[in-house]
Amino acid sequence: MRFRGNEYRVDGGHVLFVSLIAAAIIWYLFDARGVSTSINNLLLIQPVAIFALAMVVLIIPQLFVRADKVVEEKEEEYDPLAPKLPTDRVQVIKMLTLGAALGVFVFALNVIGFDIAIFLFAAATMLVCGERRPLHIIAFSAAVAVVAIYGFRALMPYPMFTAIL
Repeated sequence: MRFRGNEYRVDGGHVLFVSLIAAAIIWYLFDARGVSTSINNLLLIQPVAIFALAMVVLIIPQLFVRADKVVEEKEEEYDPLAPKLPTDRVQVIKMLTLGAALGVFVFALNVIGFDIAIFLFAAATMLVCGERRPLHIIAFSAAVAVVAIYGFRALMPYPMFTAIL
């Protein structure tokens, strides 16, 4: 395929796969809207469908690759069926720390409240992943806690123990 003087190669299998995903998303969205257009029915489905379709729109142009582009370096191919665990000591410590933080988070949900537990877990995760700006840690953790608490309350009639919210 030629476009603006450049030869492009289209990865047909991926285009077909992404198109099938888009068709399934559109079908599911229209089916859900056909059943009921109430906010309780579409609260999660419609935003996720719109986000997924936006991702499809961003992926499609990446499937058109210039044919005259020379690939010089070919590093070790990534095999998703044989993932490699991190072997660097720092990465292993981070992985174990995140696992421990998740365990403490689950235990603390009913002890100190969902809101405080989510805030502390988000802050601890950001610290472990390398964020060092206190204002960013506090602001993002607070935003995650507020969105999670009010989002869960809107979606589920589950009585969550909260200390502040």
